[in-house]
Amino acid sequence: MNGHTYLAGHLLLTPSGELRPNRRARRHRFRFASLAGLFANLALILAGWPNGAGAQPATFAGNAQHISQYATPAQHLNQVLWSTTINLTNTGAFAHYAAPLVTPSNTVIVSVRIVSGFEICAFDGATGRLKYTLTNDYILPTYDWLPVYQPVIASAGGHLRLYYPGAGGTVYYVDNIDSDVPGSPTQECFYADLGVYQQNALGANGFNNTVFIDTPITPAADGVIFFGFRIQGTALAPLGTAQSGYARLDPSGNGNYMLAGTGSGDSQIGHDCHNCAPALSNDGSTLYVVVKDANDSSFGYLLGLNSTNLATEYQAPAQDTNSTSGVYILDKSTASPMVGPDGDVFFGINASDDRGLLLHFSSDLKTQMPSGGFGWDYTAGVVPTSMVPGYQGLSPYLLIAKYNNYANVGDFNGDGVNRIALLDPHATQVDPHPSAHGLVEMREVLSVTGPTPDLSFEGVSYPYAVREWCVNTAAVNLPTSSIFAPSEDGHIYRWNLAENSLSEALALTPGFGEPYVPTVIGPDGTVFTLNGGKLFALGALTNAAITLAASVPDLLSVLAGQAVTFTALVSNLNGTATVPTGTMDFQDVTYNHLTAVTNILAAAVALTNGMASVTTSNLVATTNYLSSLGSHFITALYSGDTTFPAGSVTRVEKIHARATTTALSLTETLLGGPVTLTASVSSGVGGNPTGFVSFWAGSNFLAQIPLRTNGLATATVSAALAGSSAALSANYSSDTVFASSSGSAVATPAYLANLTFSANGLFQFSFSNTIGLPFSVWSSSDLSLPLSNWGWRGSATEVSPGQFQFTDSQAPVDAQRFYRVSSP
Repeated sequence: MNGHTYLAGHLLLTPSGELRPNRRARRHRFRFASLAGLFANLALILAGWPNGAGAQPATFAGNAQHISQYATPAQHLNQVLWSTTINLTNTGAFAHYAAPLVTPSNTVIVSVRIVSGFEICAFDGATGRLKYTLTNDYILPTYDWLPVYQPVIASAGGHLRLYYPGAGGTVYYVDNIDSDVPGSPTQECFYADLGVYQQNALGANGFNNTVFIDTPITPAADGVIFFGFRIQGTALAPLGTAQSGYARLDPSGNGNYMLAGTGSGDSQIGHDCHNCAPALSNDGSTLYVVVKDANDSSFGYLLGLNSTNLATEYQAPAQDTNSTSGVYILDKSTASPMVGPDGDVFFGINASDDRGLLLHFSSDLKTQMPSGGFGWDYTAGVVPTSMVPGYQGLSPYLLIAKYNNYANVGDFNGDGVNRIALLDPHATQVDPHPSAHGLVEMREVLSVTGPTPDLSFEGVSYPYAVREWCVNTAAVNLPTSSIFAPSEDGHIYRWNLAENSLSEALALTPGFGEPYVPTVIGPDGTVFTLNGGKLFALGALTNAAITLAASVPDLLSVLAGQAVTFTALVSNLNGTATVPTGTMDFQDVTYNHLTAVTNILAAAVALTNGMASVTTSNLVATTNYLSSLGSHFITALYSGDTTFPAGSVTRVEKIHARATTTALSLTETLLGGPVTLTASVSSGVGGNPTGFVSFWAGSNFLAQIPLRTNGLATATVSAALAGSSAALSANYSSDTVFASSSGSAVATPAYLANLTFSANGLFQFSFSNTIGLPFSVWSSSDLSLPLSNWGWRGSATEVSPGQFQFTDSQAPVDAQRFYRVSSP
């Protein structure tokens, strides 16, 4: 066993700030088998909480598996309900911010940066009213970017408890957290009795200057909490070490810990990782953590620990041996392990190309699967495939991933086209990035390019550069099939997966470049996100919701000049029969190079049954970055009436400047052998489409390949797949300029006819089939031979549209000859 166990005492922090023993502290372990039977309504609120998918956010990324799922339908993004500042120092330094926590009773708990450290503020989620503030003595470790100060909500004997870090590796907790006056804070220590801690807290070598909690705190369903700690210098006994590690505290204050070097069995390992939250397996038995070399961030491990004694059960190097890019486990990243519904473990790391990789392991860390193509500073969320109507594949879930492609990163050829993406963890593609050197990685199912040009980079070198998606954990909203993510352009967006659109966008600030931030959803559907050092609570109007639909919402296919109808709907949220009246204005904001240009589409359109519409064919897109690249912010502005307030809603309509055509051809060099599929993507007016082509046999995924500069993508598949009765197809995904398209080849039998021998011994036959398809002819004198042993005789000639002919000059050589015709 490589952990350490200690029965910790308790201190009570009085309202006057005095620390003294808590004589009512429990000295025994406390466990509960079930919350059922306590109180009926309490059981409904807490069952499975805080680890169940869809529960209110109790910790970083929603729950102890970090899947970022929320079960309450999100409100529409019509307005900022309230906001509060979360950074009172305004030093300009890069700072990571903790995720807001929300109780089932809608108390919002926020970590606030102050001059002396941090404080915890609790707000009424509906109104933004401040309920209480908790101070503490926490001291930051040495850092490059300001680490998160992440509290946690845990279950404790049938009620909720708020834990938050203190000095010297200690934690505080309060109960009655939904009250305006919570209980007095109690302090706990994972490595010593609090009397020992207090006697040795101060001084240059004291605990307060050597032991630091440096990760978010993660809760288990039984109220146990886990966190990482950093040792600077050498901590005094009973720690007596220079190694960092991970700690466990149960609801009764019993603590134990694991040291990084001991747990990894590697003397080079000495650190945990700032901001890297431990993750629990779905059954709670395994704790996944990250450890690394104290002096070399390119070397470290992902460990699976027994969640009770913290003994190491599983271990894998935190790297991708198939990648040529050097990898780094950096203290300024917030990436944390995530556990999928099937138990697989995912972890994002940085790499020398600045994009990083999303590592993928089996639950026992023995099997490494293809990585995702981006890993820097985010934790992937879980998206059930049922949320994506067009998904065809074998995975039960997809991953929401930040997918930036940074401009100006030296020799790594980023193009500044920053995206978010849905990745299939069980299907692959070839990475098109020049620095990837053909890395096989997780397949992109869908992606969304940022809609706002980046004034720092857009130009000749980076003509399509856009602002980054500023998110480290997106919010996956199950009932609305939506994902919420903020951008450095100052907006938050709803990615509606049901129609693959940015169906809502709400401006929060002018936009700031800052480290990535989390987004969560509360129990009443309020969406919470961070931007510019503030927390924003977002939702519908007081008694109405405004939505805006598009007749062609898809982000991949709409062309310049195409007619699009936008329909605004004002819905009464009060449950009465009153129908909203008034008028609606429609406007379009797009960018002419870097300048926002506003166009009025319609004014004062009267509502009929709460609805108003406008149709336009004037949404522009060009191929030139000096003019519009086709992202249109369409806003419907409601006038209000005597019952319902004025308000607005915005969606993004992506317009492409060029249409494309995708043609699919097949080549077979050996009868019965592999078949090469070639997709050709072209535009009749020139230009070079970029992006991916996916190849399919009916609904069966075959391959996904990036387009080459000549507009071609090729994939080699088995003859059995290519020759099946299912239609073969190739789908082009689109890019900033070029719209999506698809092409297909249907297996149609070729019936031979007009079999004739000429006077000079030539054998000739003809057949009908699809116009333009290439056909190859194979023959054998022995019908029993495998197809791979048949000889190629040549290609059939299309003598008229759809009519083919073949002449065999060698037919008299054999006493008998059998023929096979195939395309190819």
